[in-house]
Amino acid sequence: MPISFPRLAATTCCLALLAVGIGFFTPGGINPPASLTATAEKAEQVRSINRQLSQQPAAQLTTPGALPPSLQGASHGIRLQVDGNGKLLLDPQLLQLFDFYFNAIDEEPVAKILLRIHNDLASQVQGQALAQARDLLKRYLDYRLAMLDLPKGNSAPTAAAFGQHLQAMAQLRGQYFSAEENQAFFSSDVSQDQFMLAQLSLNERALSPEEHRAQLALLEAQLPPEQRAVRQQVSRDGELYETTEAMRQAGASEDEIYQVRANTLDPQAASELQKLDAQRRDWQARLQAYAQARNSLRQSGLSATDQQSAINNLQAASFNELERKRVSALDAEL
Repeated sequence: MPISFPRLAATTCCLALLAVGIGFFTPGGINPPASLTATAEKAEQVRSINRQLSQQPAAQLTTPGALPPSLQGASHGIRLQVDGNGKLLLDPQLLQLFDFYFNAIDEEPVAKILLRIHNDLASQVQGQALAQARDLLKRYLDYRLAMLDLPKGNSAPTAAAFGQHLQAMAQLRGQYFSAEENQAFFSSDVSQDQFMLAQLSLNERALSPEEHRAQLALLEAQLPPEQRAVRQQVSRDGELYETTEAMRQAGASEDEIYQVRANTLDPQAASELQKLDAQRRDWQARLQAYAQARNSLRQSGLSATDQQSAINNLQAASFNELERKRVSALDAEL
């Protein structure tokens, strides 16, 4: 389950580092920093932790312990390769090894995440290749931290704004990565970004629906085959979701929905989606039960301190540790 880090638009990256902001530098941090000075200080803390780990011989790295809940049972599946001279080979998926561990940014402090990464690197390569991998991690962190200084976009950017963002991203990548590294690590992202930019420009033109579909088809035809296949799958999945939601609104049974999914996908995928549906229903039922019990406590006449203590106990009895973080984030909306 490799993860990457989000940028301005809905591309395939999902930058957990920015998703929770600089608050991830401390365990459980979810709030943005109080000032730019605080942000800079915490960014330097990350660099300092990574420098210390990079200077440690591989044999002296401590064991970070079991993976956090969200990563247990998962693997990034990335094997580092070296050439005949012991140099690290550039793999387009190499950065995903880092991103895999950063996916748990809201479950453990960054020091432990970096320790996991350094242990993983040291378990796969040594000597010159390990030094190269550690240097790449340093530059990758610097690059992601530098992204925090980019102007913040919005959820519906104009083509001009998105184009400016892409230029800023390209300049940053040029500062931290060689031309060969940029080609290996970011060429797929660049291709998708350029497609998004062209699509935004297309959306801003006064075209009829038929003209828009024809122009979009031409843009999609220019994508690399693997990206075109992904877009086709996303389109198919979106249409399937709309179909099944309409069926639910019309009172269709779970068996009927399963059959439509099985015909569109396959029986195994349909069964997995059915399990996810059941998990979502269970989660929503638990949230509703919690909200009702919490509201009763708020109306119980308890002091503010006793009320909060009772709510904390209710959360502890109703959810596991990871779920409680989700509930705390959702609490105001329940």
